Order: sequence, then structure tokens, then C-alpha cells
Amino acid sequence: MSPLSTSVLAAATVVSSPALWLGLVDRTLPLDVTLTRYLIALVLCWAAVSLVATWAFPDPRSVRVETKDPDPRSEGFSGEPVSGPVEPQ
Repeated sequence: MSPLSTSVLAAATVVSSPALWLGLVDRTLPLDVTLTRYLIALVLCWAAVSLVATWAFPDPRSVRVETKDPDPRSEGFSGEPVSGPVEPQ
């Protein structure tokens, strides 16, 4: 997942909203501290959202599907019927 995706940016904005409010609206927090807190929140939210997305929605190509081994006694496993080799006609 991209760190600049909408879900990551929205989560970082929500997490760092108190610092954003103090820095951009009240102007009681310096702008460099505000942006530093937002960038830290962005990295943490990117890691969290990526982890949850990987666990909750795995890539279908990376999921292993176990298949049964063919029965060696059945026809088609070795190409010969169970009763024995096929005699030429």
C-alpha cells in the first residue's frame, strides 16, 4: 500500500488532528513541530494500515491452495490402467 493513499493520509490526519489544530488554527504550536508530528503519524498509520490490509485482505495469488495428490492406483496417474499394461492390438 502506498504511504500517500487516501486511507493512510486520512488516518494520519485524524491521529494528528490535535497537533494540526494547535499548529494551524490556534497557532500555539510551532509549524515545524506540527509537521513533524504529522509525518510521524503518517509513518505509523502507513505501517498499521498496510499490516491490517495484508492480514485481512491477502493477495489471492499468494495464498496456497493444497490439492490432493492423485491416487497412484487410479487410471491417469501413471497413464496406465490399474489392471496392468495395455497390450498392443
